[in-house]
Amino acid sequence: MDKLKMRLYKNRRVLFYVLLMGVVLFPMVYTIFYSLPSGDDFSMISGCERRTLFRDSIYRANERYMNWSGLWPYMFIETLANPLLLFPLESWWSGVEMVFLFLSFIASLMALIIVASKKVLGIHNKEIVALFTLIVIFVFLNTNIYREVFYWFVGSSYMMALTLGCITIGLTIKLFLGEEVNRGGVLLLSLSGILACNYFQEAILPGMIYVVLWCCCSIKEHRFLWKKTIPFWLMLMSGLIAVGAPGNYARHTAFDSSLNISKACIESYRMMIIILNHMTQQPLMIALMIFSIYIGIRYTRKSISGKVFVISILLSILTLFLNSFPIALGYAGVSYMPNRIYFVLDFTAMMGMIIVCICLGMYVKGFSRYKAVCNSVSIELFMSGMVFLLLYSTLVYTQNINELPWFQTVHNVRETKAVHDAWMECLITIRDSEERNIEIEMNQEFYASPMLMLPQLRDYENDWVNMAIAEYFGKESVIVRMREE
Repeated sequence: MDKLKMRLYKNRRVLFYVLLMGVVLFPMVYTIFYSLPSGDDFSMISGCERRTLFRDSIYRANERYMNWSGLWPYMFIETLANPLLLFPLESWWSGVEMVFLFLSFIASLMALIIVASKKVLGIHNKEIVALFTLIVIFVFLNTNIYREVFYWFVGSSYMMALTLGCITIGLTIKLFLGEEVNRGGVLLLSLSGILACNYFQEAILPGMIYVVLWCCCSIKEHRFLWKKTIPFWLMLMSGLIAVGAPGNYARHTAFDSSLNISKACIESYRMMIIILNHMTQQPLMIALMIFSIYIGIRYTRKSISGKVFVISILLSILTLFLNSFPIALGYAGVSYMPNRIYFVLDFTAMMGMIIVCICLGMYVKGFSRYKAVCNSVSIELFMSGMVFLLLYSTLVYTQNINELPWFQTVHNVRETKAVHDAWMECLITIRDSEERNIEIEMNQEFYASPMLMLPQLRDYENDWVNMAIAEYFGKESVIVRMREE
């Protein structure tokens, strides 16, 4: 008992950060639990049955691969694990599944930050690693409300792919910078890499990190590590199979009849600038960048040259640009970016900005003048002062703190449940009604939500969502009208 108390006392700060992580995540977990099925959730499983679910999932993935999208494994999962087929509408297991997917993403991101901190940066201070992990996750979750990813099953495929991407990057770091990895570890890396890179919109980040680490280790050992390229070639092949799917070209044609590479490059640049502007306008993101510089100065094990710092900037920009390219090509110059695309590119940009800022700190660390005039206390006071002034001037002084996604989530907890209950009652009424043509009235207050992705049923029966839901429930038509107050 005394040993347990002593261990808890020694790790009290880490436990405090874990408690804060629970505070950060709880409002999101609570609201994600009330996620609703949206139009695509119904259309994805049209014609599928629970007793033939595995066969139907293969058929649907094949169909989508040929006619709409090259993401075969994810199209397969979007049918096989669809909560509408697995659980009754009234069941709370649907919410549990969405929460599980969200927490899997958070766990993979936490594991990646911890592995990178220890293996790449050489930080073995548990407290600073726990604090850094907490801050990174809090900042990312406050860059946007990713309702098309966290609150929508079909959209959660972006989150599934990024989860696998984080796992792949973590295993890659262990392969090149950690202990000797056995065949099972290499096999797991290859499998996660294949699945992650098949979602080619997110494949560049894990692929780029793999190439960089391979090059660094090959240079360090003065030989080409050919055997360690096997997982990369499998990842590349998986990405090419996804990119080359006939469905991608059919989808592109729906937006634009021509395939213009130069136009896609221009759009990629435009998207990259939009994302960088979006991220640098986030006060918390700037605070994270300052903290990352401090990490590079204070806790990393060695300094770097100016050449390495410049390379980190170029690689970060190139990664964001290349990640934007397939999206720009697929959407063919559409004037807006969906919320789920912000999720992908925000994450890519954030990782790049953190890496660049840590490298900046490691570069500054090597200055002889820095060593002469700075010590740990002065650096900490200076960085803390910068963060305080930034947050005071942007979040406190201007009273914008309530606009942060975390505060919005907390503020909308009751409203989220009320909207969920109203729409679930609507869907259950459609399912249980003996009529073939159904009209339902709903209060206008439930027809929109700042958090949830709604079923989006319209007041005319020919809308594709209305037809998909009517077909799923075996009805001829479904109409939902707003109740006039």
